[in-house]
Amino acid sequence: MELSAEALKGFSSGALSQSQLFRELFSAEALFECFECRFSKSESKGVDRLAGPQYESRAPSEFVRVAAKCNARTFRFSPYLENLKPKGRSKPPRVIGVPTIRDRVVLAQLNAFLGAVFPECVPRNIASSYVRQISLELVEQDPVKTWVCGTDIKTFYDSINRERLMKVLLRRVVCPEVALLIGRALASPIVPAGSGRNKSSENREEKGVPQGLAISNILAAIYMNEVDSAMRKLGIAYFRYVDDVLMYGPQFQVASAYKSLKARLERRGLGLHPMGSAKTTFDVLAKPFSYLGYVFRFPSITVRDSTVERFLQGISAKFAEYRHQKKNKIDRYAYLDEGRLKEIFLLELNEKITGAISESRRYGWIAYFNQINDLTLLSKMDITISGMFERMPDFNHAAPPGLKKLLRSYHEMKHRPRDGYVHNYDVINTRAHKLKFLVQRGRVGPDDVLSDDQINARYEAYRSRVLRNMQSDESVVY
Repeated sequence: MELSAEALKGFSSGALSQSQLFRELFSAEALFECFECRFSKSESKGVDRLAGPQYESRAPSEFVRVAAKCNARTFRFSPYLENLKPKGRSKPPRVIGVPTIRDRVVLAQLNAFLGAVFPECVPRNIASSYVRQISLELVEQDPVKTWVCGTDIKTFYDSINRERLMKVLLRRVVCPEVALLIGRALASPIVPAGSGRNKSSENREEKGVPQGLAISNILAAIYMNEVDSAMRKLGIAYFRYVDDVLMYGPQFQVASAYKSLKARLERRGLGLHPMGSAKTTFDVLAKPFSYLGYVFRFPSITVRDSTVERFLQGISAKFAEYRHQKKNKIDRYAYLDEGRLKEIFLLELNEKITGAISESRRYGWIAYFNQINDLTLLSKMDITISGMFERMPDFNHAAPPGLKKLLRSYHEMKHRPRDGYVHNYDVINTRAHKLKFLVQRGRVGPDDVLSDDQINARYEAYRSRVLRNMQSDESVVY
């Protein structure tokens, strides 16, 4: 059993105190084990510009120092590297903080500690599971007598009151080392690339929870736990996924619940968009409404037009990438020719269409939107994707026979995800399998001689990039 898992089991059974749990999680051995299991292959880079493989040689000695500093209460987080995520035209981007590899390990152990102390606040429901529950419940509702309110919390993460959050935490967290680390993690600034250390103070914020940290979601859940508990007792259906809120029930009760939620949030420094605004809807179930990228047109469940368009633009970008980079790749890699590039393009395009499975988790657009029942939408999208080949002379201006379909992917991902139509990374588990896969995808030449470490590093880098891009296809990701 892993050191951290054993410590968490000991805490849940009552055998360990919070201080003992902290010492177990923040020992040099546990920190290094966390790095090896979760971050040693990571390509993500913080302000030090070191990815997991680059950090590995220094990791054993580094985590001895990190453990000593955490236990001595002298550990400080590096500034987080700014990563801007577009939210659409005319909207400011979401600011994500990228910690260094060292800090990601510390934050992961903090997250494990908080999950043990606040088990009810561990985020377990992914967005599509909420939609599944909602769709099942709404079938039983009267479309005229049931009223639906959809709203969202303004600048949710950025508006959280840190002082109040720490007070809520300290009602249950009695380990001073943990409280100190969390406070420092919240205070560490997010800085643009190239910022000097002397500029860090200019980017420091006095409120909010930085997005992108391992502890961001559970801290937000802890902050909202009392609100969510109270709202679920009001006799209406209440769902909150990060900042998106949906409530439904009798008209008067839903209207009253909106006012109650607004008042509770205002006491915590948060706010809702007002009734009548574009961000807050209130109408009968018979009228269309949106939630988490889905559109409910009772009884139809479909996807927002803008979300469909964004996915198709991503598909179109794959075609443009093929056309523009073909000559450069042929010139650069002796083992690639036009025929091989066509094969690789179709493999990668198919994976973007079907999504993928990795570590038993489903990734991709079709995996996220597997609760729709508007299957004509998928057929139309398939026709659009097939039509993109009309501008491809390399494919004789027609979709190749091996092109996969969203409509079939929907059924396969929903009912038979491991039958082979959806790409499954979990079956690539040996050196030979990984090498064959890399050759198929053009990442390695058939005559290249690579060590086991080199094969693993290239495979993990490719897999991580593909899955990261698939997550960006999922409309609602925080």
